[in-house]
Amino acid sequence: MSSLSPLADRLVSARRARGQTAFEPQLAPVDNAAAYAIQAEVAGALGTVPAGWKVGLIPGGGAFGAPILAADLMTSGATYGLAPTLGGVKVEAELAVRLARDLPPRAGKSYTRQDVLDAIGEVFVGIELVATRFNNVDDAPFAAKLADNFNNGAYVVGGGTKTFKAMDLSQIRCRLSVDGEITNDRLGGHGDGDPLVPVVAWASAQCDLLGGLKAGQFITTGTLNVPVALERAARLEASLEGVGAVSLAVLMRG
Repeated sequence: MSSLSPLADRLVSARRARGQTAFEPQLAPVDNAAAYAIQAEVAGALGTVPAGWKVGLIPGGGAFGAPILAADLMTSGATYGLAPTLGGVKVEAELAVRLARDLPPRAGKSYTRQDVLDAIGEVFVGIELVATRFNNVDDAPFAAKLADNFNNGAYVVGGGTKTFKAMDLSQIRCRLSVDGEITNDRLGGHGDGDPLVPVVAWASAQCDLLGGLKAGQFITTGTLNVPVALERAARLEASLEGVGAVSLAVLMRG
């Protein structure tokens, strides 16, 4: 018998099978704290650790964080095998930041934007492949999606720069193409305007059970394009002007 909680057990099984599972109401975490505990259970069962984090603002107030596991990390030029049982992915081009020093939780004292900026050693372009482990994800509440690392399927790290302090991060041109067809080409595009808004919010609110924000880890700030649904083999290319470029070959697995 598994020592994992029921939802963690389902998520681990789905990940190992590169497939999906059905969300059932009785599996729902009672709150976000329970979801963070499940994130830690899943990482432990898979024998992996966070390489980075995806962060965002919670509708109604607050921030969330979800680990991007080292087992799900790729570098530019890699090949990703898309399993038909996964039900496709959504492609997001994103600005990410890499920490040069720890940002530990500070009870009762929020981080400022300048605090976070001073802790960043590099910004880079990444591609997130959004893939839920639930085949009926629309039935899953927020806490269940949070337990599933907020639908992170994989992440591709691209080129970056350490000379970013003078950049207006809200006005970087983002280009994304699928098999050479441009699907996004515009300035900015982040839902919060400044991509550091959710980073600062999560740094101040962090309550994960995986060790928090550590030097060397990265934080991806959220999509700069309307997510592109992908259910076929394709070559993905993205760039952030003045920052770098990233590519990924997506192949269909049998």
